[in-house]
Amino acid sequence: MTERAPLKLGPDGAGEEGAVTLRFIGAAQTTTGSLHRLRTEEGDLILDCGLYQGHREEAEAWNRQLPVRADRVRAVVLSHAHVDHCGSLPLLVKRGFRGPIWTTPATADLLPIMLFDSAHLQAGDIERVNRKLPANQQKTPLYTEEDVEATMRLVRTARYGEHFEPMKRVEGRFVDAGHILGSSAVHLTVGTRDGRKTTVGFTGDLGRTDVPLLRDPEPLGDVDWYLSESTYGDREHEDESGVEKHLRDVVVSTVARGGKLLIPAFAVGRTQLLVYLLHQLRYRHEIPDVPIYVDSPMARKATDVFRNHKDLYDGDARQFLSCCGPLFDAARTSYVEDRTESQALNRVEGPAIIISSSGMLEGGRMVHHGMHHGGDPRNTLLFVGYQAEHTLGRRLLDGAKEYRAFGEEHILRAKIEEISGLSAHADRRGLLAYVKKLDRPPQRTFLVHGEPEKIDALKGYLAASGLTGVTGPAPGDWFKLL
Repeated sequence: MTERAPLKLGPDGAGEEGAVTLRFIGAAQTTTGSLHRLRTEEGDLILDCGLYQGHREEAEAWNRQLPVRADRVRAVVLSHAHVDHCGSLPLLVKRGFRGPIWTTPATADLLPIMLFDSAHLQAGDIERVNRKLPANQQKTPLYTEEDVEATMRLVRTARYGEHFEPMKRVEGRFVDAGHILGSSAVHLTVGTRDGRKTTVGFTGDLGRTDVPLLRDPEPLGDVDWYLSESTYGDREHEDESGVEKHLRDVVVSTVARGGKLLIPAFAVGRTQLLVYLLHQLRYRHEIPDVPIYVDSPMARKATDVFRNHKDLYDGDARQFLSCCGPLFDAARTSYVEDRTESQALNRVEGPAIIISSSGMLEGGRMVHHGMHHGGDPRNTLLFVGYQAEHTLGRRLLDGAKEYRAFGEEHILRAKIEEISGLSAHADRRGLLAYVKKLDRPPQRTFLVHGEPEKIDALKGYLAASGLTGVTGPAPGDWFKLL
């Protein structure tokens, strides 16, 4: 993530009687803290309520501010369960919000996994910080597990294509966004007391077409106002057809050296996709039959949710499920939850595949596995996701051989590999193709969830295709819709 000055909101200015306005608060000219406020005559509706993630001081200030009035918010509509989209929900509840939180059933199942983990991490982080602070400067976490429990009691679900009413004079509909299990793009129809109506479309995080396991994004239909993510608005991804071959080659070469394959991976979505791809390769006898260890309590819980929502798999995954056994429970695949069992992996003899978090090596069990196995040139460290600036993952990917972890210096001798074709976000071609599937061009397109340079590049790309009225709102910008 690009370094920037702390985000500040300008004046609201959205108080005109009877007006419907849209204000961009989080994930405006950045890729984190998704939060957009729709103001109506009946009160406010929030699209997403994400945790801002970034440099400690900036994230702390922004998250504690949470610049919405809980007493005005009547409902939340949640696109998916990543913490930069859902992670501030318990804080909103802690401040008095008691309305419904609408999302899909799969997202509702993933939500407690993500939010309880967030509360646990905050508690541990605050405890470490407070050890260095005097009694009169002690900090408290943004929220606790009790706040998460209160949040979950407010969750309501609607299936893809099913109409729901989050608040008076607002009708919603979810369509599959293809990003992670349960992710949705949102269609809202907003009315006024005098009978006027307008429609709003929000991509959330938009997935890609023709990628394994999950279904392709579904079109939104007819919208007047369109909010599109722009995370990869300046580039095109590696061809998906080469991903399996690349993964196969990395596994085969590592095992041939007698080494271990270490894969830092996000616990929700990326880990399940990797296990699925590895099972396919093993079923076709394209990789050796070595043990696979998924070393992440969160990934184990998330995989249980995947098992319970087979209806959301794409056709190929359902066919593989019917012909070739369970997707996530093949022999020689173990899910490690206990810390003692995780530590025992460092003593495993012979080749093996270890998938663990964190995906950017900023913490978690994979850092420990890297310390124990990274010094062996027979082993491979395979990156399969975006490595943000200033993370250990980015430094190693950029060629660093010496690094510090847990107070000790380490030397990396393992081979470094990267597969860039597994991104769960649409690239600029996918973003253009999705807006082209709308029933008609929107009055205005708002580019969110992207860094300024990504937004500028995508604006030019969309304009060259004939789309007009494209803008990248700054934090606090608002627009009158009705």
